[in-house]
Amino acid sequence: MKALVFQGVEDVKVADVPKPEIKDPGDVLLKVTLSAICGTDLHSFHGFAPPATPGTVIGHEFVGVVEGAGPDVKRFAPGDRVVSCMYAYCGHCALCRKGWFVQCVNQRFFGMSEQFEGLRGGQAEYVVVPLADQTLESVPDGVSDEQAIFVGDILATAMFGAERAEIRPGDAVAVIGAGPVGLLTTMCAQLFGPARVFVVDMVPARLEMARQFGGIPIDASQTHPVEAIQKQTGDLGVDSSIECVGLVTTLETAIRCVRGGGTVAMNGMPGVVTGEFPYLSFWLKTLTLRAGWCNVPPYMRPLLDLIAAGRLQPEKIISHRMKLADAEEAYRLFDAREATKIVLTP
Repeated sequence: MKALVFQGVEDVKVADVPKPEIKDPGDVLLKVTLSAICGTDLHSFHGFAPPATPGTVIGHEFVGVVEGAGPDVKRFAPGDRVVSCMYAYCGHCALCRKGWFVQCVNQRFFGMSEQFEGLRGGQAEYVVVPLADQTLESVPDGVSDEQAIFVGDILATAMFGAERAEIRPGDAVAVIGAGPVGLLTTMCAQLFGPARVFVVDMVPARLEMARQFGGIPIDASQTHPVEAIQKQTGDLGVDSSIECVGLVTTLETAIRCVRGGGTVAMNGMPGVVTGEFPYLSFWLKTLTLRAGWCNVPPYMRPLLDLIAAGRLQPEKIISHRMKLADAEEAYRLFDAREATKIVLTP
């Protein structure tokens, strides 16, 4: 079968690899109908965490049709349309029992390091999904592949960030970064009833899309974003901010634009391991910081239902529809920020 294989830093190739097979009784063999390139894939592409090893089939955002299922699989049968969580989790360890599946001690991530208990990824014609009864969700009738693919990672991440920002009706909110996660966060934030959602970025096309989702664009290349937000909030600042990039500078912006007693939700994967932190300022402003990797599974079903009801339209951020055979060029476009979101068909 054809698959996109990580060769080394900034080197991916479409190659022929063996078609995967069901090995464990809880496995499902999935015929991939659509996959997507995520910002996390770029971290691996550039050699940053989470690491991929040479020879790994990459990609963790995918939907497909069940082709085969192990004897322990109860929820799915051949022919079912499904979407996968970006990681598999055991469901029975102490942290899973507490509902924190992202912290599962047996977690296995799709498309990272196969030789270190990682899983073969979904930027391929076929993928095996372990623990399928937990890892997969059925796609409702009327929800397209282009809509469903978002719930296994970045739409869940967006909702996770909006929820952790503790948005209340009438609040002023700032979304820092209008990449794919930031745009979807702008969309999800509207569900909580804020009066205003400011969106900070430096790319005009992304800011215009944020406007279409109800955001108030602030072009950081033309104005100081903290000053602009202060001016539009009577010098108070926003009630909460959601950082969606992972840079030190964007986190600083997220912290500085929040009013006293407000909340900062850090959604972007940090681009550094350690760094300075404004401890005194944070203490003096009585701020709350909520950070972390998205706990995807609890969000998948509600998000699919919201999409089916027409409340969310995540497919609007797709800028490029390409073939898996052209995935190398797709990575170049995405890395160069010439694309907002790229989906691949086999």
